[in-house]
Amino acid sequence: MRRLRVLVVEDEELARERLVRLVADQPGFDLLGSCGNCDEAMAFISSGDVDILLLDIQMPGVNGMDFSARLAEDAASAPIVVFITAFKRFALDAFKVRAADYLLKPFDRERLEQALQVARERVRARDAIELTEKIHAVVGEAEGARTTAQEPKSSADAGRFVVRENGRFLIVRNEQVDWIEADGRDCVLHCGSRDHRVDGPLADLATRLCATERFVQVSRSSLVNIDSIAELQEMFKGDLVAVMKSGQEVPVSRRFRTQVMDRIAS
Repeated sequence: MRRLRVLVVEDEELARERLVRLVADQPGFDLLGSCGNCDEAMAFISSGDVDILLLDIQMPGVNGMDFSARLAEDAASAPIVVFITAFKRFALDAFKVRAADYLLKPFDRERLEQALQVARERVRARDAIELTEKIHAVVGEAEGARTTAQEPKSSADAGRFVVRENGRFLIVRNEQVDWIEADGRDCVLHCGSRDHRVDGPLADLATRLCATERFVQVSRSSLVNIDSIAELQEMFKGDLVAVMKSGQEVPVSRRFRTQVMDRIAS
């Protein structure tokens, strides 16, 4: 993991100097600089070099909360924010703007270290997303070059997921996926005996995948690969169960029954 660059923004001079000393002692982090207000901080951030922002909330001029909200408008390049304040009442607002952590004064070296580690995980996750997007682009370009002289493939055959597992990025093609299940804000790809987690809501995947002939939505929380269905079993009150070739059973709700049957019959 690369060393992360930290900017301290604190209007009180003694508090700012203490933060500078504490950050300088943290392994894996480089102190980029320190500022007394948000206008000075913006000059650093505009250079694109700041990974983590240790940001006081109550300052003259633009306060830390408003400054963070402004930075969040360009979420892809905004630094990860750790708020610093002497007041508990800002905690809820801090997490509404997706701050990594919230340091309540006075705090010790250990508490700062914890906050920086949380921020490091946020940076690592964002870097992983950027790498995933690059892999998607490279794989897409390679496949496009490979198919120019061949018979065109369907959009379903061209589709893929890139999933991260144990420090590796795995490419999972659409046809390898038996069914997809919503799990909170993420989704789980069920691929035979293996499962893979991907970011994003099921609604986004449904828009992308159900436009092809391969997938169909069977409930508010599930999509299935039609080619992976072994049989449909009728249950009570008009509900169905899709029995997959893997042996797994996926409920089909009455709301989606007609479109499932139409898709399978087509």
